[in-house]
Amino acid sequence: MAIKIAGTPVITDAKLIGTSDGNATFFDDVNFTNFHPDVQTIPASGAVTIGDSDDGVIGAAQGYSVFTFVMTQNLQFSFSPAGAFSAGHFGSHFTIYLDRSATGYTPTFVSQFAFTTTPTWSSDRYWTINGVIWPDGVARCTAVPFDAVSAPSSSFSNFLDGLADRWDNQDSSYGSGTPWAAAWISFIHNAANNRVNVTHGHGNSREGSTQTTSYANYTGLTGITSVQVQYNPGSQACSGSNCGSNSGQSYGPLPTDDGLNAGTYYDCNSSQVFFGWSAEVDSSSGTDSHTYATFNSSDPDFRIKIVCNEGTFYSTADVSGVSVFCNYGPTVGFNPGPGL
Repeated sequence: MAIKIAGTPVITDAKLIGTSDGNATFFDDVNFTNFHPDVQTIPASGAVTIGDSDDGVIGAAQGYSVFTFVMTQNLQFSFSPAGAFSAGHFGSHFTIYLDRSATGYTPTFVSQFAFTTTPTWSSDRYWTINGVIWPDGVARCTAVPFDAVSAPSSSFSNFLDGLADRWDNQDSSYGSGTPWAAAWISFIHNAANNRVNVTHGHGNSREGSTQTTSYANYTGLTGITSVQVQYNPGSQACSGSNCGSNSGQSYGPLPTDDGLNAGTYYDCNSSQVFFGWSAEVDSSSGTDSHTYATFNSSDPDFRIKIVCNEGTFYSTADVSGVSVFCNYGPTVGFNPGPGL
């Protein structure tokens, strides 16, 4: 339904503002459905074409223009046509969405683009450049980055703060047969849920095992190429019976017996990394068995590292010492604790 003033249509049935009588005004034939400007790709030459604001139509190559450009080389941007603007360009606005690419190419601009201070282009990959053309024919511009390294939108939480209180990593057992005791912690990347699963537990031959899974969650990390984990005990050892190749468990008695060295990163992006400490005795054991690890080094006791488009991120946790102990016979022995 058209809207008229004094018999003259001001909004037509076609949702056009103004008239089509040849006496153009800024609003003539502007369509309500086309207020959003079309996005144009700047050509490889870097020439930015700004439309004449007197054209009366909001859209491609008109009074307000939006451009996008992905850089493939270092490039100087200019206006097209080069040189002075016409009177109709004054007041025209434009926006450029600039992607410097992962390579980080450097843009430069002819003097008709005026920045209060030259942006530090190398600090960020993506930039939003806004400009308005002044009567002197110079475009006053601002440039805003939106992917600062380690921005709040990209984060990786420390996994299970208070792990020392929640992971019961000391256990003991005794009896006949093959008494055993163990403690363990494992890591695997769960990409579908934006986290690393951290499963920690303990157990013994008399009471069975219990374990819990906690999570190191991340947000805003894209293009992940590496997820690794390391452990950093101050010292670790197995003493008494069934150490080294004599261990009766499927792992341990120390992580080093499974090829996992302290301070080394291991890939947990697609497969589990398992750190286990175990102790076991049997009727032929000449002594008790004690396996321990102290976690008192200056490095975080456990550290996960993620490498991605946004940079390198770490998640850490500190724990108390591991101590698992077994003795053969009907009487419970004494677990001496870590480091003893």
